[in-house]
Amino acid sequence: LLRRHFVTNVWWILVTAVLAFLPVVILFGRLLPPTLDITLLPGSYIIVALLTWYLFDFGFIIINFLDWFFNVDLITNQRLVDMDYVNLLFFKSSETNYSKIEDVSYHVSGLLQVSFNFGDVSFQTAGTQENFDLTEVPNPAGVHDLITDLMTTSPS
Repeated sequence: LLRRHFVTNVWWILVTAVLAFLPVVILFGRLLPPTLDITLLPGSYIIVALLTWYLFDFGFIIINFLDWFFNVDLITNQRLVDMDYVNLLFFKSSETNYSKIEDVSYHVSGLLQVSFNFGDVSFQTAGTQENFDLTEVPNPAGVHDLITDLMTTSPS
């Protein structure tokens, strides 16, 4: 079972933290000009605005977590399966036998990928099947070696 490296989640976790503290900073930090004084609004308006803000913040968390958690790749001894949840209502699954794989390569680029040892593994399949891309997986060299070993040892 392969999914994107956990480090790829850092960006949306940081954005969520900023979004969570932004209303507090705006309300108590007095960063807005005096003409936009939020405290002049009725308390019920402020509560509704905060609840709406945190509802969208929570939705952002859920969507990004589900995107990371459910986009997985399975490497078995007979085939490779790629399961992609594009959004909550669209699911795509692709699979190929190792006998149909022609070329396997991996790509690690950038300071973050080199530091945390994750990258992309891609391979071409024979015929009209689409090419497979395993994006931002941990230890791409090990995944590459595993797939090439399974290509030579798996039954047709």
